[in-house]
Amino acid sequence: MSDVCLVLEGTYPYVRGGVSAWTHNLIKSLPDMRFSIVSIMPTPADTRDELYDIPPNVQSFVNVYLRDYHFPPRILKRRYKKLFDFFELFHKGTDHMESGDLERFLLELMKNRNNLDLNYAFGSRDFWKSVHKLYAEGDTTISFLDFFWNYRFTFLPLMKILKAKIPPARLYHTISTGYAGVLATLAKIKFNSNMVLTEHGIYTRERRIEIAQARWIYEREEEFIKARADLGYFKVWWNRYFGVMSRLAYNYADQITTLYDGNREFQVNDGADPQKIDIIPNGVDLERFKDVKDAHDGKSKRRTIAYVGRIVPIKDVKTLIRACRIIVQERPDVQILLIGPQEEESQYFNECSALINIMGLQKNVVFTGYVNLMEYYSKIDLMLLTSISEAQPLVILEASACGIPFVATDVGACRELIEGKNDEDREIGPSGIVCDFRAPNQIARASLKLLDDEEMYQKMAAAGKKRVAKFYNQKDVLTAYSNLYETYI
Repeated sequence: MSDVCLVLEGTYPYVRGGVSAWTHNLIKSLPDMRFSIVSIMPTPADTRDELYDIPPNVQSFVNVYLRDYHFPPRILKRRYKKLFDFFELFHKGTDHMESGDLERFLLELMKNRNNLDLNYAFGSRDFWKSVHKLYAEGDTTISFLDFFWNYRFTFLPLMKILKAKIPPARLYHTISTGYAGVLATLAKIKFNSNMVLTEHGIYTRERRIEIAQARWIYEREEEFIKARADLGYFKVWWNRYFGVMSRLAYNYADQITTLYDGNREFQVNDGADPQKIDIIPNGVDLERFKDVKDAHDGKSKRRTIAYVGRIVPIKDVKTLIRACRIIVQERPDVQILLIGPQEEESQYFNECSALINIMGLQKNVVFTGYVNLMEYYSKIDLMLLTSISEAQPLVILEASACGIPFVATDVGACRELIEGKNDEDREIGPSGIVCDFRAPNQIARASLKLLDDEEMYQKMAAAGKKRVAKFYNQKDVLTAYSNLYETYI
């Protein structure tokens, strides 16, 4: 039995990014703690390459695949009708639940896990009756065929979670709500253990943004073509589904941690008990960055701008590219490095590449892919972040530790990382400039100002280093999590 089982969804060790790096550092920095890991990914194809070397204090590793379905051809022998009551509760959402409804169902389900059968759940007469019942109670102007397939695609992944192999542990630490939160909840029930939830980005909020932009969710033609503020039927459906998952994790978690006060407000609005929530910010290893030197000598022009992150829609790299076009028009010598993995959303990466070509930026903008950032920080003069949603970006903290000013959109904790979170912090001074999101001209003007005003640049560089050393030391963060683990193990 491990001390702590980390339950992860769509991240470590198969995807690079802030959450994965945070997870890896946490495990490495607590070598006396015995970990196990449950990694939830879409399919086996997504787990071919481990992008991190798993530390030796990880005792076991389990992959759970949400979209890897096998329906063995056999006669149905295991029938558990209450499963459809559980699906119905999920489908109707938290507004229709009485206190304790989900908890009672989960206790019952865990007692009957051996009776959960995919063929019965999605190929039986009882399944058909359940679909018909929910359809008849809802908007019957919606195509029944579309309703049927959304029902199936909604609950197949949930069945995979309900049937997943769960390693025993003294404490379950889930690094999101969603499917990971459901699995950690089931583990807590099965092994009578404790459960801690950490949210970097708020799962339901990120899903709402993705669902609003989603092309894979069907909308009727009249819904699609008219401009309106509300979402279509099936987009509301998926938002409701993810909302139930978050409420479940919030209810079962013994303690909830998040990165900053803004996240805490989102969690409370989604049903979390404010008494359970603690703020533990991100932190950086100051020793790691102390030898990063500013390559600029103060005489030549600053000319290297970088973006560090995944090339995905939520990072709004297209706005960054449009801002770079304005910068290049005034400073043709500027080099822009787009640093980070490109394979997560290949279609979006191709669209960004096409936009660079259309705008004639091929000589200025370079996709580097994944690199060792420690070899790049001393070459970078300015960093940009144009995301439409963030939590507390680790890259801002790392850049600040290196004395690199930042231009970032006003999302998540970006403003407090750059301008300060309280009076004591704000006295240090800004370490960059905060802009509106999807405002390429504003981002470009801020960038040019920092590149051209050396006095402002040096003040902001010094402020960033001071802020990180005082408020975001990784040693303090690791001590907080070590104490948290000791409390609940």
